Amino acid sequence: MILNEFIKETHKNQMISTLLKYYKVENVRWKYKNIKDYAYYNVDKGILELSNRYKTLKTSQVKGFLQTMIHEIRHAMDSKKYGWKKFKEMYEMEIAKWQSEHPKDMGGWMRNKREVISYEKEAEDFGQKNWKQWYNKFKKQNLI
Repeated sequence: MILNEFIKETHKNQMISTLLKYYKVENVRWKYKNIKDYAYYNVDKGILELSNRYKTLKTSQVKGFLQTMIHEIRHAMDSKKYGWKKFKEMYEMEIAKWQSEHPKDMGGWMRNKREVISYEKEAEDFGQKNWKQWYNKFKKQNLI
């Protein structure tokens, strides 16, 4: 039996489209960009930026990819729920609060933003909670 070591780009794109549609943020545009993580949701532009480093995925990377995608989709859902300006304002307010409490370490919030910013914690929990069901679904569809 030969193991399929790589996920085709078309299969990966199909997974992304499925996730966006399921979570009702299918209007979010996405594009490849030179970033280090699998994905990043740019709230100002409403664009899901995907790393061009991972146009094809190794099967060992699927879990991290799905967790990151679902995490970033949660940010898109919050942006849709509150409006992007309001969501950005609320996110930045949490940063400002942390900075006011830690004036000697103004940029420190970035080191543990998943613990400092409630939206990051919620998105991380959302990704952790939901990745497995999508992994199993995509595996049944032979996308993985």
